[in-house]
Amino acid sequence: MPTSSKPQTSAIHRVLIDSGADPKLIHPAIEEIRNLSGQNVVTAIGAQITELRSDVQTRITELRSEVQTQINELRAEMQTQINELRAEMQAQINGLQVQITELRADMQAQMNGLQAQFTALRAEMNHLTKIIWMLVSLLFIPMLGLLYKILTS
Repeated sequence: MPTSSKPQTSAIHRVLIDSGADPKLIHPAIEEIRNLSGQNVVTAIGAQITELRSDVQTRITELRSEVQTQINELRAEMQTQINELRAEMQAQINGLQVQITELRADMQAQMNGLQAQFTALRAEMNHLTKIIWMLVSLLFIPMLGLLYKILTS
């Protein structure tokens, strides 16, 4: 409630005069009442600020807890997804390793088959070489005879 800047016309002033108070003490009494009122207001505001600060601190603590809970949940979800992806990738790697092993076995089998064919071809070539030399030898004798006839005639 606003107080008048003129203490002589205020309700407190009139009450104090009507009650027979000493006129010298009326003005200081009014000022003291104003000061006490101000202190009460400051105390009330201080209490409200303290209460508000406590409420804000409580809410901050609650929010911090909620955020930490959400972070922990996100971490757990991410770890689960990472583990699933890791397992999936490991399965794919294992599948690729099996395929590589099978491919190596196939390639080794083909190389062994080619080596066997190469060995068989070499043996056949050696055999054909012997036959060709025998045929050359057989042809060489009649040719020598022909050459002798040509030269002697």
